[in-house]
Amino acid sequence: MASTTETNQPRPSDQPATQSSEAHQPRAATDPYPPPVGGTHPPPNMSYAHPQQGYPTAAPPYHGYHASAYNPYYGDPYHTAASYNQADDAASSCFRCFCIIMFLLVIFTLLASIFMFAVVRPDTPAFKVESFSVSNFNLVPGSKVVSGKWEASIYVDNPSYRMKLDIDRWETSLYHKDNFLAMGSVMHSMNLDSRAKGTMHMKMETYNTTASSAVEDMEKEQKEGGNVSFNLRLTLSYDMKASGFWYNHYSNYRSGTLRVKCSDLKVPLPAGSNTGSMPGGSSKTCDTSDGF
Repeated sequence: MASTTETNQPRPSDQPATQSSEAHQPRAATDPYPPPVGGTHPPPNMSYAHPQQGYPTAAPPYHGYHASAYNPYYGDPYHTAASYNQADDAASSCFRCFCIIMFLLVIFTLLASIFMFAVVRPDTPAFKVESFSVSNFNLVPGSKVVSGKWEASIYVDNPSYRMKLDIDRWETSLYHKDNFLAMGSVMHSMNLDSRAKGTMHMKMETYNTTASSAVEDMEKEQKEGGNVSFNLRLTLSYDMKASGFWYNHYSNYRSGTLRVKCSDLKVPLPAGSNTGSMPGGSSKTCDTSDGF
């Protein structure tokens, strides 16, 4: 019985090697994280990450951040291109609007100029002798002198539309053909509105003026028919201004000097007569030109 019992007892050599191996293994370092008070270590079956053997694996290459992530001037290529296209479209639209406005201004200016030329243009005034008379007329063929008084009424028409005519002054001179006979007084200030009419009255006088060739010609006309022909010439300084609220900025639109010639004014003066006048209803239209 004793032998049997001994055989059933495990031998020291038959004991598991784990105990002896554990005895030879070094003790683990002190746990840096002691268990909490009243607590225990984690269960033995909880696994910890094994320390990495050898050199660590190389990190993935650094590609950096996209420019759009931190720089506001660099955005997504698609949206950046779209924004540039929108800016170009806006600039093109502004340029087109500017061109259209300039074109309309040119067209408006052209139409306004045509309107001013066709409608509001300053037409040359018209002059017409309504009456012409002579008094105290005397010829002295021996001394070649002439004396007399002349009066004339000249009808003035301003045909311009919305253009006012201002005559500053005018001078009158009397001729027989091209021979000077008398000078009229200088008259001032005559104003005519657009499409208005007026009358200029003038007087001329001479006394014993020497005019050898003119005296001979007038004496000949008296003997042949009794009608003596005279020529009247006027020199006028004038201004034409646009009238009306919308045309105030066209002041002094036109100005200058007008020369008016009223030729062949025939007065019945038979020999020995010193008074005569142009027959009624026989008005005479004058020629008008610019310049001195």
